[in-house]
Amino acid sequence: MKKNYNLKHTLFLCPLLIAYAVSAQNLITNPSAEATPTSNGWTAAQTAGTSCYTGSGWGIQGNQNGFPVAQSGSRLFFPGCGGATGSGKVYELYQDISVAANATAIDAGNYVVSFSGYMHSYNQSTPDATEMIVQYRNAANTILSSYSTGTATHTAGWVRYSDTRTAPVGTRRIRVRLIGTSHNGDSVDSYFDNLSLTASIILPVNFIAFTAISNNAGVLLRWETSNEINNSGFYIERSADGVNWEAIGFVAAKTESGTSFHYGYSDMQPATGTTYYRLKQVDFDGQFAYSEIRSIRHQTAGRTVVFPNPAENMLSIVTPEKRFQGQILNPGGSVVARFGNQKTINVQSLPAGVYYLRLIFPNRTENIKFLKR
Repeated sequence: MKKNYNLKHTLFLCPLLIAYAVSAQNLITNPSAEATPTSNGWTAAQTAGTSCYTGSGWGIQGNQNGFPVAQSGSRLFFPGCGGATGSGKVYELYQDISVAANATAIDAGNYVVSFSGYMHSYNQSTPDATEMIVQYRNAANTILSSYSTGTATHTAGWVRYSDTRTAPVGTRRIRVRLIGTSHNGDSVDSYFDNLSLTASIILPVNFIAFTAISNNAGVLLRWETSNEINNSGFYIERSADGVNWEAIGFVAAKTESGTSFHYGYSDMQPATGTTYYRLKQVDFDGQFAYSEIRSIRHQTAGRTVVFPNPAENMLSIVTPEKRFQGQILNPGGSVVARFGNQKTINVQSLPAGVYYLRLIFPNRTENIKFLKR
């Protein structure tokens, strides 16, 4: 849920409910029948039983022998032919999707599921019918809730159906069902394609305010939240460009009861110029979300700052001075690197540990301690 806002140190007053996307990808395996469904993620409860026109296992190549062009990809779901009687016989394909790993969020009422899919049925005398059903089931396989497209005939092309709802408490699996009903001939002209099932967890933390204020000591961050449930705490992240981030601290969640909670953190080593801050809110089960981004311009009075600290690859020196000589010393006082007038130093080759950066200016010398990861 990251949003990139270039805001100064203004107060953010509107409550912000943040959400963490559990599944950016489709939870359905083989959602467009590009591989033979019955061998790739799907189970046939009933099938017409025979292949036809190079199709089998509830799949067929689209745009050939009178079959429609696939809505997505080149293939589509098709019950088959050679076994249908045209007398209302039902054929079904289904897939069970486990969501048990998200039981905590589901049982807290924070698991939101979105489904969509396409159906197609030809116009013919007593046309064959299509239907999609999504069922929310518990560990005992009992249906807790369901969504149905209803029975559709003569859809006049591909028609999209969709549903979004909060998974019922106790949901541990979701079954997606494709149902074709034969009313005419031995080919079940019921088609399905481009199915999608995605989910998101709504993390129960409201950000009421988040501010960044520059002072003589550095940058003071303050934020206020409400409705905290299952909140572990907040990582404070900092960036020099709003793109690359590093964690500079952690503030644990409040343990006392209350309707709102106030937090603070001081960055004692901000860079001179514009610095960006955000909060990474972390749940006890590892789920996380980001706050809005705050940016602030901080000025130092002749003080040199190195960034990031700890450093992993590159160490940046923030100073208004243009001419200086630099040294990196190990804890024993030995010089391990020398440079001149460079404000970006490659420290990747240094072994992990504590070092001292010595900067020799025309009128003074500064020593700054930093950690190499």
